[in-house]
Amino acid sequence: MVRLHPNVEFLSEYSSGALSPAQNAAISAHLHFCDKCRDHVYSLEEIGGWMIEQTEAQPVSEDMLDSILSCIEDDETDLMNVKPAVPLDLDVARLPRSVQNLVPAAGAQWRNLTKSLQVAAIPVGENRFELALHKIKAGGRTPEHDHQGLEITVVLQGSFSDDDGVYQEGDFIVREPGDVHTPMATQNDQCICLSVCEAPIRMTGRVSRWLNPFLRFSPA
Repeated sequence: MVRLHPNVEFLSEYSSGALSPAQNAAISAHLHFCDKCRDHVYSLEEIGGWMIEQTEAQPVSEDMLDSILSCIEDDETDLMNVKPAVPLDLDVARLPRSVQNLVPAAGAQWRNLTKSLQVAAIPVGENRFELALHKIKAGGRTPEHDHQGLEITVVLQGSFSDDDGVYQEGDFIVREPGDVHTPMATQNDQCICLSVCEAPIRMTGRVSRWLNPFLRFSPA
């Protein structure tokens, strides 16, 4: 059962289209698992639709329709020229469809960060947040680290724990700057999470001296 949810502000900004691409991806992933938040978003969208209906119509230029149709035709042409994607790897194929659709056509490029942790960046046209998949092997522990900016984590598969509790599939976890923890996957299954980072994390344990220089932060 999903225990942790985005707050009302997050859901309101999501329903109005005000979130960044990476934050939007995190909310969409959470909604895959959470009926409660999906219903909340539907309600917010209905309110937004009603408010638009009450807004007085404004005149537009005569060539506006032609301009819109031209943009639609250009998009259709681009879609026809898209190269077929490679088959999804088994791990990605088990994730929510909204996440699968974000994986680059070349497939998820997993990079070993430690012997227990892999990361695959997901470019979504960002200039503030980094979006990535993180995979912790069964029973694996990530190095202790703190956060230098906002971090959102959505559990997509399996579960993990830290000093603050256990996090199951669908949980929406928000970490503030200065939070320190050491995530560890359960013994019987690997854990895959979607993460949104505003700044690079900083390792604080014994491995920090040699690992921190290799940590990347690349909003894209």
